[in-house]
Amino acid sequence: MDLTRKRNLFLAITVVLVVAIVAVSAVILVRGPRESSVELVSNNGDGTATVNDINDGNMTIPYYDINVNTYKLQDFKAGSNGTIVYEGGDSFVGINVNSQMGAIDWAQVKQSGVDFALIRVGWRGKTNGNIVLDSNFQANIEGALAAEIPVGVYFYSKAVTTEEAEAEATFVLEQIRNYQVTWPIAFFWEYDTNDDGSQDQSSRTIACNGEQVTSFIKAFCDKIELAGFTASYYADKTMAYETLQLDQLTSYDLWYAEYRAQPGFYYDFGMWQYTDEGTVSGISGSVPITLSFKNYPSLR
Repeated sequence: MDLTRKRNLFLAITVVLVVAIVAVSAVILVRGPRESSVELVSNNGDGTATVNDINDGNMTIPYYDINVNTYKLQDFKAGSNGTIVYEGGDSFVGINVNSQMGAIDWAQVKQSGVDFALIRVGWRGKTNGNIVLDSNFQANIEGALAAEIPVGVYFYSKAVTTEEAEAEATFVLEQIRNYQVTWPIAFFWEYDTNDDGSQDQSSRTIACNGEQVTSFIKAFCDKIELAGFTASYYADKTMAYETLQLDQLTSYDLWYAEYRAQPGFYYDFGMWQYTDEGTVSGISGSVPITLSFKNYPSLR
């Protein structure tokens, strides 16, 4: 190729690149900075949608005609000591605790700025299926309330039938009957996994499919709501997109878990657990920390 042709080719490529840059810049100027952590790219018309997730890039997810995430990306800010704050509206800092954390100094927890606590009532065994009361439940709920920290509770479920999920709700209601619970009562169901991430074949939940798990959530939450409390359910991105039928769960708020700087989930959620390695005065070891975008006691 002679020198003149090389120069012309170089100029042509340069022009194309400049045009592309100008076009992208024009789009950015027209639409402004990205507002959402997850943007809809397309409704694919086959029950799926393509979204652009700021954390995970383009993803194909189930499409539902339900409320979506409206939290503004720029409203999530890094706080002190690794915390995350939300400046776009109501925001409350919560923790979830269980017996594995040992004795808790709830006065110190209060002084640290915690707005609410979600306390584990108990769990169901993953192999024998027995319901067990958390050995620190009474101490934790009484300690938190004495320190004037409002509480919600959760149950770690391994239900494999709707009847078991209802029994878990009944168990929770019996345990909290003498306490003022003003934050959500959450259903926490997940598959058991091995250290390598594979599913634990010994777990009683191994054969449960998405339709079944969704029905367990509904059974538990319906009974909680019928008793006059606010029900919620816990799920991470994989569980919510790949297992649950979210259009069947719109009556209850999602307690969403994703350990990133901003929540990358397309559909609506009421609470976001953003770390399980938080530090809170009065508690030894790591503490899961949740941001609530609703003042739940005021909604009852």
